[in-house]
This record gives sequence, C-alpha cells and structure tokens, in this order.
Amino acid sequence: MRSRLVNVRLDERRVQKARRLRARGITLSDLVREAIDREYEQIGALKRGDVASAMREIYKEHPDPPDLPPRGYDVHNRDQARSAILGKLSRRS
Repeated sequence: MRSRLVNVRLDERRVQKARRLRARGITLSDLVREAIDREYEQIGALKRGDVASAMREIYKEHPDPPDLPPRGYDVHNRDQARSAILGKLSRRS
C-alpha cells in the first residue's frame, strides 16, 4: 500500500494533547487512520434508502430545547413543513 503524508493544523490545546498521547506510546498516525476508518464506516452505514434512520439519529443527537413552544405544524410532515417555511419566507419579503 502506498501512503501519502497529510498535514493537519492543530491549535495549541490539541498539540499538547497529541504530545501527551505520544508520550504514552500512542502512534498518532494509527490514531488518525482509525478515526478516518471509523467515520467512513458510519457514513457507509447511511445508505441512500436509510434517510429515515439518519434523521432519527439527528433528532436524537439534537433534540428541541424543552422550553421551545410547540409549532403549529408537524415538522416530520414534509408538506406541512414546506408550507410553513414558505409562509415564513413570504412574510419576510
């Protein structure tokens, strides 16, 4: 396998973390490779037909704040959401 060098810019805080990891014997190259593979596998798991699953995951990771007042439409209903968004945009003009 032919490999290529990739430079990554790090802020000072991450540079310190990287130094501590190296001091403990952790190879940064391996760490980066594993992180890339892990993220790529997650992307691959979200196939085109699996949009509903992806959206559930997004809603789970980023729920509405508890104090958010209820909307007058179902955000999961495409037609209702489209209508509400278009109505809001037309009022702004």
